[in-house]
Amino acid sequence: MTRTPEPLPSTLGPVFTAAEAFAAGVSARRLRAPDLGRVQRGLYRRGPRFTPEDVARALRWSDASVMLCGPTAAQVLGMPLPSALDVANTQQIHLTSAHARRSSRMLIWHRLTIARDDVVDAQGCRLTGRVRTALDLVEHLTPDDLVSVLDHLIRHPRPRFEGRSAPYATPEGLRLAIDSSRRTGRGHLRAALARARVGSDSPAETSLRLALVRAGIPDPQLNVRVWEGDVDLGEPDLSWPEWKVCVEHEGPSHLTPEQLAKDIRRGKRRAAHGWIEIRTVAEHLRAGGRLAAHEVRGALRSRGWEG
Repeated sequence: MTRTPEPLPSTLGPVFTAAEAFAAGVSARRLRAPDLGRVQRGLYRRGPRFTPEDVARALRWSDASVMLCGPTAAQVLGMPLPSALDVANTQQIHLTSAHARRSSRMLIWHRLTIARDDVVDAQGCRLTGRVRTALDLVEHLTPDDLVSVLDHLIRHPRPRFEGRSAPYATPEGLRLAIDSSRRTGRGHLRAALARARVGSDSPAETSLRLALVRAGIPDPQLNVRVWEGDVDLGEPDLSWPEWKVCVEHEGPSHLTPEQLAKDIRRGKRRAAHGWIEIRTVAEHLRAGGRLAAHEVRGALRSRGWEG
């Protein structure tokens, strides 16, 4: 008859080190019980799922300088990343420590010099802050994906939905952080910041804007409210008021019946006041945004744009 393993001390978290377990009175035999799994040598988990924060908290038991960094910090902070860097896909967690550590298949260690102001705490887990994390991502992202991250940092939030009123960073603050850093990749960061714009609400909107500008289409206004007299025509994702052309990118949040009805009513108001509204979906972003550029170029030319 299989014996039920004895309960673990409540001081041990979802992930813990063997050293912490031994210090809490747990035996080596108990660590081999079937209700526990091994993350890697010397690191154990209670259940099948754990987070990067769980791992960082466990490692801090013996090394207080451990913190999450790079793509992992970005993911924890909710910064936009391509799926190829998602922890769930890569099975890699990026960390840094004041002490030399050897990377494994799962734990990727970086030697970074981090100022105290560049560190944030999240329920016992330390990680690099948003601006510092963005600078570190230059080694992991394509130029367009890096612009998307910077757009995310400088966009003005919607307090009603996000519970904050200030952006995470300003273009001026980012420029100062880039110029004062001594890292490689500053040229790429400066180039990305030159293409970043306040107003983009999603990575898809950033991708769409970059594709259109690359195709020779003028820089659009981003989420700027449009009025015709006292009639509110909403805030198009991208707009060219001079030619009364705008684009709305349809993401998953627009697929509910209520939102679709609202979008249709808004589109009719715009049409009644002489606006051309183009609605794009994921397909428009493929092949470098060729389809989106074709439709926007045609609409602008129909209104007198000579590009």
